[in-house]
Parts: sequence; structure tokens; C-alpha cells
Amino acid sequence: MDDLDLRLISLLRHDGRRSVSDLAGDLKVSRATVRARMEKLVDTGEILGFTAVLRDDWRDLPIRAVTLVVVDGHNTGPVTRSLSAMTEIRAIHTTNGKWDLVLDIATRDLAAFDDALNRIRLIEGIAGTETNLLLTTRKGPAVSASEFKDAVR
Repeated sequence: MDDLDLRLISLLRHDGRRSVSDLAGDLKVSRATVRARMEKLVDTGEILGFTAVLRDDWRDLPIRAVTLVVVDGHNTGPVTRSLSAMTEIRAIHTTNGKWDLVLDIATRDLAAFDDALNRIRLIEGIAGTETNLLLTTRKGPAVSASEFKDAVR
């Protein structure tokens, strides 16, 4: 990837629905160049796809947290399978260092969050957890398009 690809990806991350003409204008290249670059980025797997983030996904599940998990021994497989069954867990990441797993959790309210956290801690093979509630999103899909444009300026 070169600088043009990186600038194109940056523009697409801010608004994946922008027209090829608009992208070409901002990048000061032809539409054919933008189209070819986008196809190349998709073909090589740099861009995995385009998606829509729905407002309801964030409004209906406003309690967000990151939970760090220590797995006892060689239990990562069984622990991950148990965690995967929980609808409150949006993503499970493996990591290095003190923590073995990082969980992205989303619930409708604090009572549901407390329940999910208790069920996580009861999973056999989990030796410890540390949880941090996410308070404000400064960059990401939880910010409206108008708020994002104001923040970028």
C-alpha cells in the first residue's frame, strides 16, 4: 500500500458511501484510478467489505465495556467457546502479556451488564478478569456523521 491507498482508506473509513467522483476529487486523481485502487484493495483483502452501522445497534445497547481475561492453563479453547455463546459479547480478541483475552461487551442496561459479568466470571477456566466501562466514544461509529465532521475540522 502506498500513500494514495492510505488516504483512500482514510476517506472510506469516514464515509464508506462517498461516490467515486467525490473521492477522486479529494484525492486529486481520476475516477478510474480510485475505482482501480478500491478493486485492488478488495481483491488483496486489505478491505474486507463495506458495512452499515445502525443507530439502533448503539442506542439499544448503550452500556459498553472492555473485559480483560486471564485463562487458567490451556483452557483458551473451551473458555472461548463458552464466551462465544454469550450474546452480550460482541467480540473476543486474543492478546499477549498479562491478559489472554479481551472482550467487547454491550448490554441494554447496567443490570444486564452485571448479569453478563457474573456469568463470565463463573466460566470454568477463567482465572481472573478486569473490566472497564466505556464512557465516551471519541472516534468510531457511535458518533453521528455531523458530530464526526465537526470533530475532524
